[in-house]
Amino acid sequence: MVGTKGFAPLTSSMSKKRSTPELSARFRILYYLLSPTSAKLRSSVYLGAHVSISGGFDKCLDRIVNLGGNCLMTFASPPRTLKTKNFSAAEIADYLRKKAEYKLGPHFFHASYLINLASESSAYVKASIASVIYYQRLAGTINAQGTILHIGSHKGQGLTATINQIVASVNYILDSSPKGIKLILENTAGQGGTVGVTFEELSEIIKRVGDRSKIGICLDTQHAFASGYQLGTALERFDRQIGLKFLSVIHLNDSATDFASRRDRHANLGEGKIGLENLRDFIDKCKSATKICPPLILEVPGDNHTGPRKTDLDILKSLAN
Repeated sequence: MVGTKGFAPLTSSMSKKRSTPELSARFRILYYLLSPTSAKLRSSVYLGAHVSISGGFDKCLDRIVNLGGNCLMTFASPPRTLKTKNFSAAEIADYLRKKAEYKLGPHFFHASYLINLASESSAYVKASIASVIYYQRLAGTINAQGTILHIGSHKGQGLTATINQIVASVNYILDSSPKGIKLILENTAGQGGTVGVTFEELSEIIKRVGDRSKIGICLDTQHAFASGYQLGTALERFDRQIGLKFLSVIHLNDSATDFASRRDRHANLGEGKIGLENLRDFIDKCKSATKICPPLILEVPGDNHTGPRKTDLDILKSLAN
């Protein structure tokens, strides 16, 4: 008999044939997929994924609906360049019409991976700022939530040597952003001297920002795990060091690397080192600790790194219900 939090035990004949962590993980995923609540979206929680805008800006809406999500995250330009792309008024109108038809929830942008507000090159910092401002203004045009940002790398200099430059850049972006559009800083796994590996680093930046009403935090579960935060206590530590009022969105990902590895490698839910039970426990804690649970967005590899699948959203639904 299957319990509310467990998985039906293997029969003796099955366990004799094969008893491996991989088999256990696959059965556990199957259990979550067969859960009576797995096909239902809980109205109080937005669940979504990172999807592509390939083929037309409004195509991202079709993709998230086909996956079964009710919120989404996209790039607004190629992710490995600071060059931006202009969308026509007709493209924006098509997007807004379709989003209203689908009755979708929040849309978050993810900034280019090449952004670095801690760079030693002033020209590069200026180009990074310009790219983020473009994203922020586009977010204002389509009524998106804002832009999720990897702050960048200090390349071994340390936060102390770069924080003034980072804060000045953040303030300039905020001053250039439309009203109500948030700049959302993301925690990092810690490889390559990336800024935001600890909650203390993010807190130090927020404390120095001029208009904190425009600042949010994206908490990535894989990054937190890889940087040395146990998910069971991560939210408590986040609240103590930053404050849950700044938690705008969660990237819910499993980890392909070990705890405290400081490596940014995502895994499909239930196929990594964090595991489904710990992810479910994290979501439960988040729902109980916050008045309104922030949107949960998948950034998992799917099949052959093609991105989140409907199966992944179904698992997320089962975890969140």
